[in-house]
Amino acid sequence: MRFMVTSTSFLQILSLLIFLFIAPASYGRDNTEHKVTFRAVTDNFSVSAQISPADVKKAAAMGYTLIINNRPDGEGGSSQPTSEALERAAKQAGIAYRYVPFRSGQITDQAMATMMDILNRQGDKKTLALCRSGTRAITIWAMAQSALGKMSVDELILAARRAGYNLERQRSQLEALAANGKR
Repeated sequence: MRFMVTSTSFLQILSLLIFLFIAPASYGRDNTEHKVTFRAVTDNFSVSAQISPADVKKAAAMGYTLIINNRPDGEGGSSQPTSEALERAAKQAGIAYRYVPFRSGQITDQAMATMMDILNRQGDKKTLALCRSGTRAITIWAMAQSALGKMSVDELILAARRAGYNLERQRSQLEALAANGKR
């Protein structure tokens, strides 16, 4: 019995090491295997994990008119496309591109103000925001929407949940932004 526990623990550790070290090393090497999902949050706003220049063409074909990149250049190493490469692909695809980078969990006042301005200007046009996993992009979107008074906190949390993200931990921040926006 003791051997089974040790074997199981060893297998779990081995699986974790493979997941942490081998899988990330192969990410982005072969773009034919790299599949990105655009997760609809509302009818006109979606988020995604890191995209490639080829994914920009896909976004344009799906009717997106703007891509917002919230991921700092170099964060994902050499396999991460640069903002410049994504912007070039967006221009070729005929859609707008904005670079609003910030580190995970460190939304700056400048990033927040820029995001609020972008959302106000974009209106109902289809927008895709991205970062490493989509979490950062949906978080700043929800905070900006809350501050602008565009959606209630409950609506924002529900929209995020439907897209596969849990913003319940940000509820108090969203409520404070909503309260400040009403002043």
